[in-house]
Amino acid sequence: MLSDISLKEILIPPAKLYFVGLGGIAMSATASIAKNKGFEVLGSDSQGLYSPSKEILKNSDILCFLGYDKQHIIESHASLYILSAGESESNPEVDYIIKNNLPRTSFAELLYELSKDKLRVVVAGTHGKSTTTGFLGHLLKNLDDSSFMTGAVSQNYQNNFSVGDGHYFVFEGDEYKSQFDDPTPKFHYYKPDVLVLTNLEFDHPDVFSNLQAMEDEFAELIDKMPEDGLIIYNADDAVLTKLVHRSNISSVSYGVHNEADYKIEQAQYGKDFTSIDVSNKFSKNVASKLLGATEQYKIQLPGEINIYNALASIATLRTLGFSQEQIALDLLSFKGIKRRFEMVGVKSNITVIDDYAHHPTAVRETLKAAKLKFPQAKIWAVFEPHTFSRTKATLDDLITSFDLADEVLISEIYPAREKINTATISSTEVINAIKNKNSKMEGHVRLVHNKKEAIETLKIEAKPSDVVIVMAVGAFNRLAYELMEVF
Repeated sequence: MLSDISLKEILIPPAKLYFVGLGGIAMSATASIAKNKGFEVLGSDSQGLYSPSKEILKNSDILCFLGYDKQHIIESHASLYILSAGESESNPEVDYIIKNNLPRTSFAELLYELSKDKLRVVVAGTHGKSTTTGFLGHLLKNLDDSSFMTGAVSQNYQNNFSVGDGHYFVFEGDEYKSQFDDPTPKFHYYKPDVLVLTNLEFDHPDVFSNLQAMEDEFAELIDKMPEDGLIIYNADDAVLTKLVHRSNISSVSYGVHNEADYKIEQAQYGKDFTSIDVSNKFSKNVASKLLGATEQYKIQLPGEINIYNALASIATLRTLGFSQEQIALDLLSFKGIKRRFEMVGVKSNITVIDDYAHHPTAVRETLKAAKLKFPQAKIWAVFEPHTFSRTKATLDDLITSFDLADEVLISEIYPAREKINTATISSTEVINAIKNKNSKMEGHVRLVHNKKEAIETLKIEAKPSDVVIVMAVGAFNRLAYELMEVF
C-alpha cells in the first residue's frame, strides 16, 4: 500500500515494526525475519496464540499483545504497521491505523524489501506449494546457506523460515489477497527471479469468481517476470503449459506422465522411501555421449504428489547449476512439512497421520499416498470441510475424492472467515452427494458433529493395523495429536 520510496525510507534498521495479526504462520515468520535483520518488532493477535507461531515468536523473543486494543497502536510509536489479510476495519487497531493514516503494508510487500538483494525463488500453484518450497529451502540452505520461508513448518528444522547469507531466498507464493482492502495476490509482491509452478486448479472462490480469474493472475505473474528470469513448470498441467508457452521467458519443464525436460522414467514406492529415475534432457549420457541421461534419486515422502514436489525441486536446482550428487543427499534427508502427510505416531498399532488437505485434489492425493504406503490397511479419512464457498464450489470434485478410503467421517463445515448465517451448503448435503455418486460409500460415510464425537467414534471402531488420516484446517487441527492420547 506504500510506495517503494516510502518503504525504502522507513525500512532502515532499527526501525520499529508492528504486526497486526502476528499469530499467523506467515506473519510470525516475517516478523522473525525482520528482527533477524535488525528491526525492532512487536505486534498483537486475538485472545490466544497457537503452535507453531507461539513457539516461533517465543524463540525470536518478540512481544505479542493478546487482544486487540487501539492503545497498543498509540503507545507503540512504530514506523510501519503490517496488517494480516485476515484483519479488517472491525479490528480496533486496524481502524485506528486507517483513520489516522499511519504507514501500513502487507507482509508480502515487507518480505520483498527484506529479500530484494537475493535471487527470489517463488513457488506458486494450487497444491504442493509448501512441500516444494520445503524441499527447495532445505536443499538451498544446505548447498548455499540460502534463506527460505514456507507456509508450514519444516520437520527438519521445526521452523518455517531460515535466514542465511547465500544467494537465494525461497518463498511460498500464495495467490490469496494481501490485505483486506488490497486484492493483489501476495505472489505479485515477491517479484520472482525464478518462478516454480506446481499446478493450477480452481480455489479460493471467495476471491476468484472462476478458474479463468485465477489464470489471469498467474498470467500476470508470468508477464511481470524479468527478461532474464526463469520458469520451472509442471508439463502435466495443461493450464500451466498454455500460460508458459505464451511467454518469452526461459522455461524448463518437469513431468511424470507427459514429455518434459525432466521426466520420471520409473518410480518405486517402498516402505521407507520412494526411488525415482529422472530423465534429464540437458545431461550428457556417459556411455553414448549424447544428451538425455537418467539420474537416480530417493525421497522419504510417499505418493505421486511428492514425486512432483521433488521433481520440481530437482529441475530447479539442476537448471541453476547444482550437480545430481549435490542434490541427491539433501533430497533424501528432507523429512517433509508438518501437516503434510505427517506421521504423528502409532498407538495400539493404529497409525495416525495429520494432513492439511482441504481441496478435493489434495484429499484424493493424500488418500492415494496412504494406499501406496499402507496397501493392506483399512483407511479412515476424517475430513473437515473448509468454508462454505469452497465446499460448494468444489462439490463435484469433492464427492469423488474419498473413493480410496474405507471409512469417512466428515465434520461440520469450518466457516473460517465466513459467517455461519451465510451458509450455502451443509456437511449433510456433502455426505448425501457422496453416497449418491458412489453407492459403495453407503454406510461408510457419516457426519461427526464435533471433535469429541470424532474421538469417541474412532476410539470404539478403529482397530489395530488401521490408518487414520485427519485432514483439517480449522477446529479439527489438533485431532490427530488428541487421538494419540486415547488409542
